[in-house]
Amino acid sequence: MNDQIKYLLKYQSVDGKVKEIEDSLKKTEEAKKYYTASKFLKTVGEVASSIDAKAKPLIDSYNALVSDVKQLENQAEEFAKSVESCENDDELNYLKKKFQDVANSILQKEDAIKNLQKNIDDIFNEYNKLKEENGVMKAQYNEFAPKFKELRDSKAPEVKSLKSELEEIAKNIEPSLMQKYISKREDKRFPIIFGVDTSTNSCYCPACATGMSISAKNELVSGNIKECENCRRLLYSQTELK
Repeated sequence: MNDQIKYLLKYQSVDGKVKEIEDSLKKTEEAKKYYTASKFLKTVGEVASSIDAKAKPLIDSYNALVSDVKQLENQAEEFAKSVESCENDDELNYLKKKFQDVANSILQKEDAIKNLQKNIDDIFNEYNKLKEENGVMKAQYNEFAPKFKELRDSKAPEVKSLKSELEEIAKNIEPSLMQKYISKREDKRFPIIFGVDTSTNSCYCPACATGMSISAKNELVSGNIKECENCRRLLYSQTELK
Protein backbone atom coordinates (compact mmCIF):
# COMPACT_ATOMS: atom_id res chain seq x y z
CA MET A 1 0.00 0.00 0.00
CA ASN A 2 3.00 2.30 0.50
CA ASP A 3 3.49 2.47 -3.27
CA GLN A 4 -0.17 3.33 -3.77
CA ILE A 5 0.09 6.17 -1.26
CA LYS A 6 3.22 7.51 -2.95
CA TYR A 7 1.62 7.42 -6.38
CA LEU A 8 -1.53 9.07 -5.04
CA LEU A 9 0.55 11.82 -3.42
CA LYS A 10 2.41 12.30 -6.69
CA TYR A 11 -0.91 12.45 -8.53
CA GLN A 12 -2.21 15.04 -6.07
CA SER A 13 0.94 17.13 -6.46
CA VAL A 14 0.49 17.35 -10.23
CA ASP A 15 -3.27 17.77 -9.84
CA GLY A 16 -2.56 20.68 -7.52
CA LYS A 17 -0.84 22.46 -10.41
CA VAL A 18 -3.93 21.93 -12.56
CA LYS A 19 -6.09 23.34 -9.76
CA GLU A 20 -3.83 26.38 -9.41
CA ILE A 21 -4.41 27.16 -13.08
CA GLU A 22 -8.16 26.57 -12.75
CA ASP A 23 -8.34 28.81 -9.69
CA SER A 24 -6.24 31.56 -11.27
CA LEU A 25 -8.59 31.61 -14.27
CA LYS A 26 -11.70 31.75 -12.07
CA LYS A 27 -10.32 34.77 -10.23
CA THR A 28 -9.94 36.86 -13.38
CA GLU A 29 -12.44 39.62 -14.16
CA GLU A 30 -13.12 37.94 -17.50
CA ALA A 31 -14.15 34.69 -15.80
CA LYS A 32 -16.30 36.40 -13.18
CA LYS A 33 -18.18 38.42 -15.81
CA TYR A 34 -18.53 35.39 -18.09
CA TYR A 35 -19.81 33.02 -15.38
CA THR A 36 -22.22 35.63 -13.96
CA ALA A 37 -23.75 36.27 -17.38
CA SER A 38 -23.77 32.59 -18.32
CA LYS A 39 -25.52 31.56 -15.11
CA PHE A 40 -28.13 34.29 -15.53
CA LEU A 41 -28.88 33.40 -19.15
CA LYS A 42 -29.27 29.73 -18.27
CA THR A 43 -31.96 30.47 -15.68
CA VAL A 44 -33.71 33.53 -17.19
CA GLY A 45 -36.26 31.35 -19.00
CA GLU A 46 -37.27 29.65 -15.76
CA VAL A 47 -37.56 33.00 -13.98
CA ALA A 48 -39.71 34.40 -16.80
CA SER A 49 -41.97 31.32 -16.66
CA SER A 50 -42.28 31.78 -12.90
CA ILE A 51 -43.36 35.40 -13.39
CA ASP A 52 -45.90 34.32 -16.04
CA ALA A 53 -47.26 31.68 -13.64
CA LYS A 54 -47.77 34.35 -10.96
CA ALA A 55 -49.37 36.80 -13.38
CA LYS A 56 -51.92 34.52 -15.06
CA PRO A 57 -54.24 33.84 -12.07
CA LEU A 58 -54.13 37.53 -11.10
CA ILE A 59 -55.06 38.64 -14.62
CA ASP A 60 -57.81 36.03 -14.78
CA SER A 61 -59.20 37.25 -11.44
CA TYR A 62 -58.93 40.88 -12.59
CA ASN A 63 -60.85 40.17 -15.80
CA ALA A 64 -63.51 38.23 -13.87
CA LEU A 65 -63.98 41.11 -11.42
CA VAL A 66 -64.24 43.67 -14.24
CA SER A 67 -66.91 41.49 -15.86
CA ASP A 68 -68.77 41.23 -12.54
CA VAL A 69 -68.69 45.00 -12.09
CA LYS A 70 -70.14 45.55 -15.56
CA GLN A 71 -72.99 43.14 -14.80
CA LEU A 72 -73.62 44.83 -11.46
CA GLU A 73 -73.62 48.26 -13.11
CA ASN A 74 -76.23 47.03 -15.57
CA GLN A 75 -78.32 45.74 -12.66
CA ALA A 76 -77.93 49.07 -10.84
CA GLU A 77 -79.03 50.94 -13.93
CA GLU A 78 -82.12 48.72 -14.25
CA PHE A 79 -83.00 49.24 -10.56
CA ALA A 80 -82.53 53.00 -10.96
CA LYS A 81 -84.96 53.07 -13.91
CA SER A 82 -87.46 50.96 -11.97
CA VAL A 83 -87.26 53.35 -9.02
CA GLU A 84 -88.11 56.31 -11.28
CA SER A 85 -91.25 54.62 -12.60
CA CYS A 86 -92.32 52.90 -9.36
CA GLU A 87 -95.39 54.20 -7.56
CA ASN A 88 -95.79 51.51 -4.87
CA ASP A 89 -94.00 52.46 -1.63
CA ASP A 90 -93.20 48.86 -0.59
CA GLU A 91 -91.86 48.04 -4.02
CA LEU A 92 -89.96 51.33 -4.06
CA ASN A 93 -88.26 50.55 -0.75
CA TYR A 94 -87.40 47.07 -2.03
CA LEU A 95 -85.89 48.49 -5.22
CA LYS A 96 -83.88 51.09 -3.28
CA LYS A 97 -82.51 48.37 -1.00
CA LYS A 98 -81.54 46.18 -3.96
CA PHE A 99 -79.93 49.18 -5.64
CA GLN A 100 -77.89 49.90 -2.50
CA ASP A 101 -76.82 46.25 -2.22
CA VAL A 102 -75.61 46.29 -5.82
CA ALA A 103 -73.83 49.62 -5.27
CA ASN A 104 -72.04 48.19 -2.21
CA SER A 105 -71.03 45.11 -4.19
CA ILE A 106 -69.63 47.33 -6.93
CA LEU A 107 -67.54 49.28 -4.41
CA GLN A 108 -66.18 46.06 -2.86
CA LYS A 109 -65.27 44.63 -6.23
CA GLU A 110 -63.67 47.90 -7.33
CA ASP A 111 -61.50 47.83 -4.20
CA ALA A 112 -60.52 44.27 -5.03
CA ILE A 113 -59.72 45.37 -8.60
CA LYS A 114 -57.44 48.14 -7.27
CA ASN A 115 -55.55 45.65 -5.10
CA LEU A 116 -55.20 43.22 -7.98
CA GLN A 117 -54.07 46.03 -10.27
CA LYS A 118 -51.28 46.89 -7.82
CA ASN A 119 -50.15 43.26 -7.67
CA ILE A 120 -50.28 42.99 -11.46
CA ASP A 121 -48.28 46.22 -11.83
CA ASP A 122 -45.66 44.84 -9.43
CA ILE A 123 -45.36 41.68 -11.54
CA PHE A 124 -45.05 43.66 -14.76
CA ASN A 125 -42.34 45.80 -13.14
CA GLU A 126 -40.57 42.60 -12.14
CA TYR A 127 -40.86 41.31 -15.72
CA ASN A 128 -39.57 44.59 -17.20
CA LYS A 129 -36.64 44.56 -14.78
CA LEU A 130 -35.85 40.98 -15.83
CA LYS A 131 -36.09 41.96 -19.49
CA GLU A 132 -33.74 44.88 -18.95
CA GLU A 133 -31.27 42.71 -17.00
CA ASN A 134 -31.46 40.07 -19.72
CA GLY A 135 -30.30 42.64 -22.27
CA VAL A 136 -27.42 43.69 -20.02
CA MET A 137 -26.36 40.09 -19.41
CA LYS A 138 -26.52 39.19 -23.10
CA ALA A 139 -24.20 42.08 -23.87
CA GLN A 140 -21.91 41.07 -20.99
CA TYR A 141 -21.81 37.46 -22.19
CA ASN A 142 -21.04 38.49 -25.77
CA GLU A 143 -18.20 40.70 -24.54
CA PHE A 144 -16.58 38.40 -21.98
CA ALA A 145 -17.17 34.90 -23.41
CA PRO A 146 -14.49 35.35 -26.11
CA LYS A 147 -12.14 37.07 -23.63
CA PHE A 148 -12.46 34.21 -21.16
CA LYS A 149 -12.03 31.63 -23.94
CA GLU A 150 -8.84 33.38 -25.04
CA LEU A 151 -7.50 33.24 -21.48
CA ARG A 152 -8.46 29.59 -21.08
CA ASP A 153 -6.95 28.68 -24.43
CA SER A 154 -3.69 30.35 -23.41
CA LYS A 155 -3.44 27.89 -20.51
CA ALA A 156 -4.68 24.88 -22.50
CA PRO A 157 -1.25 23.52 -23.57
CA GLU A 158 0.02 23.59 -19.98
CA VAL A 159 -3.15 21.94 -18.66
CA LYS A 160 -3.02 19.30 -21.39
CA SER A 161 0.56 18.45 -20.50
CA LEU A 162 -0.27 18.16 -16.80
CA LYS A 163 -3.31 15.98 -17.51
CA SER A 164 -1.22 13.67 -19.67
CA GLU A 165 1.14 13.34 -16.71
CA LEU A 166 -1.83 12.58 -14.46
CA GLU A 167 -3.00 9.83 -16.82
CA GLU A 168 0.41 8.16 -16.64
CA ILE A 169 0.51 8.31 -12.84
CA ALA A 170 -3.07 7.00 -12.61
CA LYS A 171 -2.03 3.80 -14.37
CA ASN A 172 -0.15 2.84 -11.21
CA ILE A 173 -3.08 3.47 -8.85
CA GLU A 174 -5.78 0.93 -8.09
CA PRO A 175 -8.97 1.89 -10.00
CA SER A 176 -11.17 1.89 -6.89
CA LEU A 177 -8.76 4.20 -5.07
CA MET A 178 -8.42 6.44 -8.11
CA GLN A 179 -12.20 6.67 -8.39
CA LYS A 180 -12.46 7.75 -4.74
CA TYR A 181 -9.95 10.50 -5.40
CA ILE A 182 -11.73 11.69 -8.55
CA SER A 183 -15.13 11.73 -6.81
CA LYS A 184 -13.77 13.91 -4.03
CA ARG A 185 -12.04 16.17 -6.54
CA GLU A 186 -15.38 16.64 -8.34
CA ASP A 187 -16.90 17.61 -4.97
CA LYS A 188 -14.49 20.59 -4.94
CA ARG A 189 -12.40 19.11 -2.11
CA PHE A 190 -8.69 19.79 -2.26
CA PRO A 191 -6.23 18.66 -1.07
CA ILE A 192 -7.78 15.21 -0.93
CA ILE A 193 -5.18 13.00 0.73
CA PHE A 194 -3.52 13.99 4.00
CA GLY A 195 -0.77 12.46 6.10
CA VAL A 196 -1.53 11.82 9.76
CA ASP A 197 1.08 11.83 12.52
CA THR A 198 0.42 8.46 14.14
CA SER A 199 3.40 8.68 16.52
CA THR A 200 1.27 10.26 19.24
CA ASN A 201 -1.48 8.71 21.34
CA SER A 202 -4.15 11.01 19.95
CA CYS A 203 -4.48 11.36 16.20
CA TYR A 204 -6.43 14.00 14.32
CA CYS A 205 -7.48 14.53 10.73
CA PRO A 206 -5.25 17.36 9.44
CA ALA A 207 -8.09 18.63 7.23
CA CYS A 208 -10.88 19.05 9.80
CA ALA A 209 -9.18 18.33 13.16
CA THR A 210 -11.58 15.48 13.98
CA GLY A 211 -10.16 13.01 16.49
CA MET A 212 -9.59 9.49 15.24
CA SER A 213 -10.63 6.29 16.97
CA ILE A 214 -8.02 3.74 18.04
CA SER A 215 -9.21 1.30 15.35
CA ALA A 216 -8.91 3.98 12.65
CA LYS A 217 -5.42 4.86 13.85
CA ASN A 218 -4.42 1.19 13.80
CA GLU A 219 -5.57 0.91 10.19
CA LEU A 220 -3.36 3.82 9.23
CA VAL A 221 -0.42 2.37 11.17
CA SER A 222 -0.94 -0.85 9.23
CA GLY A 223 -0.34 1.07 6.03
CA ASN A 224 -3.96 1.39 4.89
CA ILE A 225 -5.70 4.44 3.49
CA LYS A 226 -8.83 5.44 5.38
CA GLU A 227 -11.51 8.07 4.89
CA CYS A 228 -11.99 10.62 7.64
CA GLU A 229 -15.34 9.91 9.30
CA ASN A 230 -16.16 13.63 9.26
CA CYS A 231 -14.79 15.34 6.13
CA ARG A 232 -14.28 12.15 4.07
CA ARG A 233 -10.73 13.11 3.07
CA LEU A 234 -8.31 10.26 2.41
CA LEU A 235 -5.84 9.72 5.24
CA TYR A 236 -2.61 7.77 5.57
CA SER A 237 0.09 7.47 8.21
CA GLN A 238 2.93 9.79 7.29
CA THR A 239 4.83 8.30 10.24
CA GLU A 240 4.77 4.82 8.69
CA LEU A 241 5.31 5.90 5.07
CA LYS A 242 8.70 4.70 3.86
